[in-house]
Amino acid sequence: MPRRGVAILAAIVLVTGCGRGIVGTPVAGLPAEPWDPCSIPTPAIAATGLDSDLVQSGWVDGVVVDDWLLCVWQGPANNPSYFFRVLFSTKYSLNDVRTNPAYEDFDEIVVGEHNWLKYRSNALPASERCDIAFETTSGVVTTAVEVKGSHTAIDDPCNLVVRHTGDLAQYFPPQP
Repeated sequence: MPRRGVAILAAIVLVTGCGRGIVGTPVAGLPAEPWDPCSIPTPAIAATGLDSDLVQSGWVDGVVVDDWLLCVWQGPANNPSYFFRVLFSTKYSLNDVRTNPAYEDFDEIVVGEHNWLKYRSNALPASERCDIAFETTSGVVTTAVEVKGSHTAIDDPCNLVVRHTGDLAQYFPPQP
């Protein structure tokens, strides 16, 4: 019996001796975990007219993109002709979006209290995709509407991305 007591005492000392906590100073203004686009509440997604069933959380199997968090929904359930994507990065800035050679047709827009950069990917015609990007206090958010394959858009992708982004603005990290 005395050996068992010694073993228990040794385990307690080992656990409490190793449990000293984290040493260091937290950096003010930086969240412990990056904002996750998939944290937008399902009722808010439905209220903007999107199908609230999540299509994609993160990247597809075999694709690793450590610098961006991704969430994708599709257009209305009765006509899911497009995808709405939300991406977030703590490693990139709005300037990185502006200087990316894959993007063109930049336009600074103001929607309510929000200053956004509207642009498009040069990989698709303007009738098939439109993007918005904006700085937040913790990184950059980009949103996009992209028409699905052989579908015809129910509206201009830029109108849709501005509307959906505006409807969901309260769920994004705050702008500086």
